[in-house]
Amino acid sequence: MRRLIRIAGWLALTLVVLIAVTLVGFRCAAALRENLSPEEAAPAGALFAKVDGLKMHYQVWGPQDGPPLLLFHGTASWAETYRDVAAPLGEQGFRVIAVDMPPFGYSERPADQDYSRAAHARRVLGFADALGLRHFSVGVHSYGGGGVIEAAFLAPARIDSLILLDVALGLGQTEAPAFPFASFLSRDWPRQLLTAATFTNPLMTGAGLRRFIENDDLATAERIAIYARPLNVKGTTDAVGHWLFSGLFNDERKSLAADPANYRTFAPPVLVIWGREDSTTPLKQGEEIASLFPHAELAVLDGVNHIPQIERPQDVVRLIANFLKRTSPTAR
Repeated sequence: MRRLIRIAGWLALTLVVLIAVTLVGFRCAAALRENLSPEEAAPAGALFAKVDGLKMHYQVWGPQDGPPLLLFHGTASWAETYRDVAAPLGEQGFRVIAVDMPPFGYSERPADQDYSRAAHARRVLGFADALGLRHFSVGVHSYGGGGVIEAAFLAPARIDSLILLDVALGLGQTEAPAFPFASFLSRDWPRQLLTAATFTNPLMTGAGLRRFIENDDLATAERIAIYARPLNVKGTTDAVGHWLFSGLFNDERKSLAADPANYRTFAPPVLVIWGREDSTTPLKQGEEIASLFPHAELAVLDGVNHIPQIERPQDVVRLIANFLKRTSPTAR
């Protein structure tokens, strides 16, 4: 029996050592990979706007004088991940502008590591100011929804239309979100080891994408490469590690986007697009959000999980184009 216990102990210790070595290996790989500034890493001809002291990367489709539509992404995404809907909307005459929101993509990261909804909202409105957009429509996906809705509530007179794609808001939360092992992961090295093994690990990009879509065939090598492309920007692992605390698991119960009363007084038209098979933010959440706005439409897409702009881009383009042509003053 003692021999079995010793063997079990050695096996457990060996497993712990292997896990530790693997995590350290991923962190070292991230350090070697993240060796370019945002401007050096960005695609040729990249566009940047100065917002609150940060250079923010963005991409544009459509005519210069088209009705402006700003698009903001969710977790581990960037402007190019909108291409399947942005390009066709541009061809229909809209000025589509997709933005990289820190800490993702090629935008600079703030020195204070603040990725809260309030900070996100300031960057949304600051970006619009930088491009000289007084009025605009805005669309957002998943995690990005909280900050964009916050911006819309801060400046409703500037919003022509609001488009929400499977947004993750956590409405009705009575307790702060619990981050597993928060006290341990609040330290730099443990947090960076976790982040390098998951969010900023190119080997995990495909698995992460497949988790959020219904049809795995859509996670092509080309698409996975697009999602992974900005992972060579300096400081990505450190920035995303901070985002886990000040962004993803931040206590936003007092934010403007967490108060249902703000939804009920929001006058601009709203289009809510949701995947019926969404396993991250179930359809019930989309129905609740749509019911709170006084002027909202809900479009449910069958066979779609959490990323409709990838899973059913043609339907998303049709829904957005028809909605903007009906509701946005600058699109008529």
